[in-house]
Amino acid sequence: MKRSIVLAAAFFTMASTFAQTVRELPPRAFELYPTLEDMYGYAVGKYADYLLIFGGSIRSEASERYAEDFPNLDILMIDFKRNRAAAYTSGNLDGLLREQMCSTGMAYYQDGNTLYLLGGYGFSETNGQFITFPYLTAIDLEATVEALMKGKSPVANFYQICDERMAIFDGTMDYNGDEFFLINGKSAYKLDPFSDNPIYDEQSLSGQARTFRVKGKKESLEVTQFQTWYDLEGFRDHYGPLLPEAIERELQKLLEEPIE
Repeated sequence: MKRSIVLAAAFFTMASTFAQTVRELPPRAFELYPTLEDMYGYAVGKYADYLLIFGGSIRSEASERYAEDFPNLDILMIDFKRNRAAAYTSGNLDGLLREQMCSTGMAYYQDGNTLYLLGGYGFSETNGQFITFPYLTAIDLEATVEALMKGKSPVANFYQICDERMAIFDGTMDYNGDEFFLINGKSAYKLDPFSDNPIYDEQSLSGQARTFRVKGKKESLEVTQFQTWYDLEGFRDHYGPLLPEAIERELQKLLEEPIE
């Protein structure tokens, strides 16, 4: 127990100083919210002593034949200072925003107090099918935590724009202080999901990299200078030391894969 508390304290001291994106939860988070052990594909943001967790899926305990993982429909808040956790329904968010916040595999990156969420796969009630969400959403984490603590809807602190180029899930996103980078991922949809024979289509985007810039804030949020890279060697040569760590790590794995 003491070791977990020390790890969590060290984690937040370092993370607050360098505003690092949370890619691996500290052990204390799982102790405070055990369901996290059965979850995957969620996005994480941090503010002070709080972690906010968006989307993801909860593994089904049914047999493999009937297994259907459940979407996480709540915004989870882990409070390390008070050693507690709470779940807030995402139902008080607007329709399309709520749908994306319940999706799995959103790419994410935190810059200061702003968490950027991209894409994700899940059920869209608006479209009546499972889709890969074509959205980029920026969240003011400080204001969101404050709203949740006061029992208010945090919707005013979410800023979502639609861009079909953002329709990706299970990719890795990073930032070098100037450009955003996205590598790998998938795009998929499922038609007639509740029928006996649903139609599922998936496109792999493995081996592809994307770069873009984000201009403006809040209502003026805008994606600019978007580019897709298929030549990964050329991509690495072009950016060199400007590649952020998470992208360089995924790029190295791809370049080391044996050619079939």
